[in-house]
Amino acid sequence: MEETLVRSQCGLDTVLVGQKTLHSRYNPLTEAERYIVSLNLPDNIQYIILAECGLCYLIQPLRRKFPAAKIISLHASAFYRGKSVAPPDAEWLPGSSVNRGVFLENEIDDTEADKVKIIEWRPAADLYGEEYLNLVKDITTFVKRADANKRTRSAFGERWVKNVIKNCFFFNNEVGLSLPERGDSACVVAGAGPGLEYAYSAIRRLTKSGAFLIAVSSAAGALFHAGLRPDIIVACDGGNWALVHLFEAVRLFCKKEAPASPALAFNLSAALPSWCAAFRLLPFGDGTLFQNLAQKCFGMPPLSFPQRGTVGASALDLAFYLSGGTVYTAGIDFSHKDIRTHAKPYAFDKILFGAADRLHPVYSLQFERAETIISSGVNRIYRDWFAAQDYRRKIHPLTDSKLTVESCSGKTNARIFEYSKKNRVKMPVTRLVTALINTLEAPETGGRLTEELSTLLLNSPPDGERLREELLRVSEKYRVMEARNG
Repeated sequence: MEETLVRSQCGLDTVLVGQKTLHSRYNPLTEAERYIVSLNLPDNIQYIILAECGLCYLIQPLRRKFPAAKIISLHASAFYRGKSVAPPDAEWLPGSSVNRGVFLENEIDDTEADKVKIIEWRPAADLYGEEYLNLVKDITTFVKRADANKRTRSAFGERWVKNVIKNCFFFNNEVGLSLPERGDSACVVAGAGPGLEYAYSAIRRLTKSGAFLIAVSSAAGALFHAGLRPDIIVACDGGNWALVHLFEAVRLFCKKEAPASPALAFNLSAALPSWCAAFRLLPFGDGTLFQNLAQKCFGMPPLSFPQRGTVGASALDLAFYLSGGTVYTAGIDFSHKDIRTHAKPYAFDKILFGAADRLHPVYSLQFERAETIISSGVNRIYRDWFAAQDYRRKIHPLTDSKLTVESCSGKTNARIFEYSKKNRVKMPVTRLVTALINTLEAPETGGRLTEELSTLLLNSPPDGERLREELLRVSEKYRVMEARNG
């Protein structure tokens, strides 16, 4: 639809879209001021997202009311490039180098939904129709995800910090580190969705023709029982329940007679059993200064992928990093097959069998679990996020009916890693805690680390002194253990 700038009666510009105006024909600024008053906005807003506000007359009254808030404008039409009467702090228009989801991720930290206000300019809904509705949908999806991430970080932040500290004990012994090499081999990324079971034949043909196999930890057991051995197992979950998947992986893959154990790629904050030292380890950070310091402290490969709430995303990030060939996926479904939520066998099913009785058979427990997952909306959140990242343009979902061996890139560079032995580090926990405290006290890095750790340990405004106390408190148990063990 064609847009044209025209003068309102007061002399300010308005926009004619077809035969209708986006702003008042009399006084667009007064119209915007009255609209902001009518919204009765709360005082705790940190971010304001404007959905197609046209010439952005809303920004001036918003600046007066919320001088500290960050104002972000997203448009449904590229016509408005450079035409805002007041500049927002950040602006997205069609044709930008990144999509709307990535743009918002770059501009807004994970925060509570009540601190983000989406302001729609309702006349735009009539004028831009479906494009406007898609714009609002993407913004709403992002805010829900940012809110979920913030709540997760608040609930599990201390556990994640403890996991990083606990995982330091791997370096109290000699461990095998995997140093990744980028090659041209095709790669298969296996999730634990029920669709995995329908791709075994295709995965087998691809691995035989030179592709390497990356599996999330929850899919390792199903792959093993199908006669497939992953080259890499990926673990990111910081919850203790995630250990169940890794217990199974250790049992299956780390036997003495096994010719070669898979590499275990894990986020530093993942919950890991001590037995995982039997794997060749590929630790990676999340790009925060906190985890960068831990990597540097123990001479780990400087590999980082942002945390996104699902191990499938980290597995794909690793695949894109390692492979210059085609990346295939299987079992990354974010959907159910009837009441089946995962490929079989699945480690958590043992919990259901243990909880079953005459009044609560396994079938009923599986049904309840499927209903709980559906009602939570988590599958939809991740599905929408994957769509926003344009992963579909980068990956090829596997189905036996479509794939032939010829569609694989063939036997190219199948070597993924060089292996190195990492010598024992004396008192690794104390070493890491000392490095963190020294960084907190350094003028050039203290502010950034204080802000990062405050979101994990304090759930309150940054406070360097309290952080030192919290670091000593959460690490005390592990420092006592390493002192006792020498």
